[in-house]
Amino acid sequence: MPARNTPRTVDVVVVGGGPTSLITSFILAKNGVDVMIVEQYEREEQAMYGRACVLYPRSLELLDLNGLYEHMADMGFIIRDSVTINDGKVVPGRGWHFVQDVINGHCCLDFCLNLRQKYVEDAVKSALDQVNPKIFNAPVKFLNYTVDNSGTFPVTSTLHLQSGEFIHVRSKYLLGADGGRSTVRSLSMIGFPGTMSPHKWVRLDAVVKTDMPCSRMTATAIESQEHGNVLWLPVDHGRTRIGFVFPDELYGEEGKGVTVDMVMEEAKKALRPNSLEFVTLDWWTVYAIGQRVAEKFRDGPVLLVGDAAHTHSSGSAQGMNTGIHDSTNLAWKLAGVIKGWYKEDVLDTYSTERRASAQRLIELDRDVAALISGKIPDRFQAPPGSDANEYLDRVFRESAGFTVGLGISYAKNVLNRAHAWERQPTSVPVGHRAPDARVYRHGSPVPRRLYELAASYGRRFTLLVFAGEVQPEGDATRLNRPCAEKYRALRHYMDSPGAFSRNLADVFQLLTILRGEGTLQVSETLGALPLGRAVHDLSGEAYAQYGVDAREGALVALRPDGIVGCVAPLDGWTALANYFGEFVHPAVQRAQKAVKKDVSFAVGELSVEGQEETHAVLQRSK
Repeated sequence: MPARNTPRTVDVVVVGGGPTSLITSFILAKNGVDVMIVEQYEREEQAMYGRACVLYPRSLELLDLNGLYEHMADMGFIIRDSVTINDGKVVPGRGWHFVQDVINGHCCLDFCLNLRQKYVEDAVKSALDQVNPKIFNAPVKFLNYTVDNSGTFPVTSTLHLQSGEFIHVRSKYLLGADGGRSTVRSLSMIGFPGTMSPHKWVRLDAVVKTDMPCSRMTATAIESQEHGNVLWLPVDHGRTRIGFVFPDELYGEEGKGVTVDMVMEEAKKALRPNSLEFVTLDWWTVYAIGQRVAEKFRDGPVLLVGDAAHTHSSGSAQGMNTGIHDSTNLAWKLAGVIKGWYKEDVLDTYSTERRASAQRLIELDRDVAALISGKIPDRFQAPPGSDANEYLDRVFRESAGFTVGLGISYAKNVLNRAHAWERQPTSVPVGHRAPDARVYRHGSPVPRRLYELAASYGRRFTLLVFAGEVQPEGDATRLNRPCAEKYRALRHYMDSPGAFSRNLADVFQLLTILRGEGTLQVSETLGALPLGRAVHDLSGEAYAQYGVDAREGALVALRPDGIVGCVAPLDGWTALANYFGEFVHPAVQRAQKAVKKDVSFAVGELSVEGQEETHAVLQRSK
């Protein structure tokens, strides 16, 4: 990166070039934020294989919401099932079955994608280059930073270029995405308390030959007498990821005597009585586990994400998944604050939400790491001779929703605001993941995913307007009468200069969902112009997933990361206005102009008869 091309002032400097950095930077850049990534190693010098390799369904949803899943969908190995092997035979109902059990019926992307981190990084880097190929800079070493809060760009970072030159870059924010040994965290004097697990783990990627059942069909847990619970996972490009506990007596002093021959020999022992032959070995490592969480994820304009904020074992395959949750939680908030859409305290919710989740992960990881190693933690008070695999299965099942990400939730805060309604309009609590569902555009037999229609690259909240049930009326179908009246009143409010969507910053998109199929034009069925795009829930899947009574309707505000932020009855727009008014910056100057433009454009698409009827409906609702 020649000095003359180095931006001296940017919105955000991101230190580190892994998936957490790349995903965060992609979302920021898509929202018009000026980003600079600095990575101290050339791409060719970084680890080509190894590291994380499993993407759970919730991570896939988050990638999809931000336009990234399609860049990697064809590369990974899709897993929808698992088996457990003991003494060379399949053991039914144990091991990783918990993954699919908790996924089925709760997610449209109902599988895990096994794709090694190198290829995830390649996919996101390719997407980022399409936005701005100059964002990623390597090799550039981040040396230190200072903060002076008196200016617009308070952070000054000192960088060392490959040419030997030292330069200074000023930014509004500094992101540490530089791994477990984070320089940003160290310089920030943010504590990183935790413990080192006594276990040493092997991970390797290889092309192998074996007589083990189901070796290239699904995820496998091998219950080994010598090596605890052994991971066997088909991954991309015909490779298999193998993981197990390495014997302490072979590890020796700091693992200096460990060789590739020793690792392959132990892998063969772990598979006994089945055979194992190595054809090609891409990568291997033996490592100790540090289970740590940073004391805080934000210190003024400095933020930590991914391994810079928390480290743990790979026992539950959480590394890259947790980083994706961090990235997609932080990026939309940071972009909105920088662009002036959200108030500054929105950023505080990143630290509180993600740190609490990381702490829960560490507690889970301590149990999983011990049990995979064949040791039962004292807290279980297990009788002598107990099988660690039975306790591991119990822990996996109890934490299944959290592990696959579908059950991750956040406490109440300015973004997750619950109201004590006399009758709750939905069954999905605020702070929890919004369900996905299949819906249909008017007249189309092809289903669309609700998440697909809600995607906004972290740009907008999606207001789901559950408009109610379509019912027969004469020789046509129209919205049931109680919902129709509320919908017309809502339409009138949303067109008024006082609507929150018009006097607050432009961070809203709307989706109207009708229960059932209408025979008329959507506006005729509704009795008013649709709010945003309109879709039909033909089977009742969406209404059931959200627990909405089709006779009553509801309003559900989805955060850009697919978390339910606020719910209200169909006529409860005042609650939504108060909710958004707490953290969205005002934008009063555009209100009246927007009303005239939007209404005239929407009505202009109707026939003359449709325009007259719609105007009449709107007048009646007033």
